[in-house]
Amino acid sequence: MRFGPAGAAALAVLVLAGCGDDEPAPASAGGLPSFGAPVTAAPVTGTGPAGPAELLNRLLSSTDLPGSFTPLPPRDPGTGATADATDPAACVAVLTPIAAQAPGARADAAVQYAGPDFSSIDIDAAAYPADGVASALAAVQRTLRDCVTFADATPPESADDPRITYEVAPFDQPAAGDSSTAYQVLVRADELTLHSAVALVQVGDTLTQIAVTAPESVQPEVLSALTAQQVRRLRGIAGP
Repeated sequence: MRFGPAGAAALAVLVLAGCGDDEPAPASAGGLPSFGAPVTAAPVTGTGPAGPAELLNRLLSSTDLPGSFTPLPPRDPGTGATADATDPAACVAVLTPIAAQAPGARADAAVQYAGPDFSSIDIDAAAYPADGVASALAAVQRTLRDCVTFADATPPESADDPRITYEVAPFDQPAAGDSSTAYQVLVRADELTLHSAVALVQVGDTLTQIAVTAPESVQPEVLSALTAQQVRRLRGIAGP
C-alpha cells in the first residue's frame, strides 16, 4: 500500500517521537462524512499520453512543488500492496496506484516526494483504452466504499506497539478535470493520526490520484491547487 510502507512507517516514527512538542491529534468522534453516490466517467475523446514515458513526463515534477519537497526513487516492481496485510484483506488496495487496483491500463506512471515533518506528495496515473476508463474509475471508488474502516493485520513486533487503524471518508474538493472525486484516509495509532487527502481525477483516457499526506489535517486548498496544476499538465498546458 502506498500509504502503508511510507505512511505507516512515518506514523510509527511519530509514535516513538511523540510528535515533539505538538499536541496529539484528537481521536475521531465518528464525525467523518459518509460517501454519496460515486461519480461516473465522462466520455473519452481523443487519446492521451502515448506510453509510460510520456505519462511520467506529464506528472508534476520537483520543480512544480515547494523547495522543501524532494523526489524519492521509484519503487521497485512488486512492492506495494503485497507488502502489507489488512483486515479486511481486500482493503490493502486503498491508496495503491490506480493501475494496480484496475488492471488493463495501457500506460501507467507514479512519482513520490518527501516533505518536512513526515509530509509527502504521491501522484500516480493510468491511461486506459477508451472503453476501460469507466470501469476503472468505478473500481477505485468501490474499494473506498467497501473499506471505510479497516486495520493493519501485520502482527506487532512487541506488546507495546500500537495497533494501526484506518478510516476512509469523502474530502470536499471542487470539480476538476473531466470527472473527479476526493477522499481522505486517517491512519491512527494510539492518540496520533496521519492524514492523507486524495483527489481522484479523470482527464480524457487517464485517471490520476494526487495524495497529500501530513501529521495534521490537510487544508482543502492545498490539494485543490495541486490537482488543478496536475490537470493542466495532463492536458499539455505549460506553466504553473
